[in-house]
Amino acid sequence: MEARIAAPLHLHTYLVAAHWRDQKLLGPDPGLRLNYRVYRFVKSALRWLPWRDDVYFVQAQAYWILSNWALLELTGEERFGEIARACSDSIIERQRPDGGWDYPVREWKGRTATVEGVWGATGLLASFRHSGEGKYLDAALKWHSYMEDQIGFQQAGDLIAVNYFAHDRRARVPNNSALLLRFLADLAQTTGNATCLERCPGLVAFMRSVQMPTGEIPYAVNGVDSGGERLHFQCYQYNAFQALHLMHYWEVTSDPSALLVIRSILSYLSGGLAEDGRAYYDCSHPRRTVIYHASALAAAFARAGQMGLGDYAPLADRALAYVLRAQRPDGSFPHSRGDYGFLRDERAYPRYLAMILYHLLALMAPRSAGSEQASAVGGASRLRQARREEGGL
Repeated sequence: MEARIAAPLHLHTYLVAAHWRDQKLLGPDPGLRLNYRVYRFVKSALRWLPWRDDVYFVQAQAYWILSNWALLELTGEERFGEIARACSDSIIERQRPDGGWDYPVREWKGRTATVEGVWGATGLLASFRHSGEGKYLDAALKWHSYMEDQIGFQQAGDLIAVNYFAHDRRARVPNNSALLLRFLADLAQTTGNATCLERCPGLVAFMRSVQMPTGEIPYAVNGVDSGGERLHFQCYQYNAFQALHLMHYWEVTSDPSALLVIRSILSYLSGGLAEDGRAYYDCSHPRRTVIYHASALAAAFARAGQMGLGDYAPLADRALAYVLRAQRPDGSFPHSRGDYGFLRDERAYPRYLAMILYHLLALMAPRSAGSEQASAVGGASRLRQARREEGGL
């Protein structure tokens, strides 16, 4: 255990020293548009300069919260629980009266993104389960109401997809619906209220309907109001995320329809690693690599093995070895290699470092970061009983 936990603890120490300020995980981010395409490489080359580009992502806080609760369970050290609670409090402070959170990057100023809210509420649910403090559940339920009333869904027959932004009926992004399935399963299990699962059959059906013969889930498909189809974008990491979300959902609900999607995604992911363990960026950029992509694939393969879905240990080990080789002496990780064929981004971004930390912990044990909901109030048997009584899934 000591050998396996050394890397995540080293990363955790770095994050606390470099990015944990005022009870928030703060730091730079590769961002969008010109910053992502150009400026981040300039900042990487001149990273000793004080760029003052720190941002607060709710998503980063959620990964940080889940990781700290997992570390508390693994080590018994209360300092990790104190960090998780403090970070959860910062999320509540940032929550708007209507239940949403503002997107932190100026290119999307004024928008409310589903991914930020669902991750924030997921982290808050974990804090409620571990601490019993009702304020965390109240804030998560507040987001759930906002999502139903303001974010909205696109429905076509039996298929349901959650919108990417509030009131935005353009492209449907399956990753958002997969993440929502995870959250709704957590919410139903935590509250014992099976009505939280009412949208889940339609969300799963949507995921199944867009899955390609290869097993890949496309990044985006056409929406109701306009186009927006984009089949391939950072294919392997997004599919790894979706596999993790759906495995989490399936473990709670035992929904057989989700299992079909999961098995096909895992088959697709099996071709997403180079011999050295790096994850291919996407189907058209095999040489470009981002470190946290490999950690996501490693976690998906490990979780699949832990849940008895196949022997993915060799793939998990190969991806993990690549990630660990990239860890720097201070505990951090560079962001990317091979951008545009020859560029690299050496900056440490706390949002993605928190993801790597979460994934490293998910590799360690079946009931750590990858499935910490297993200790929730009531357990899966209670949820299944509620489903039977209320005619759920």
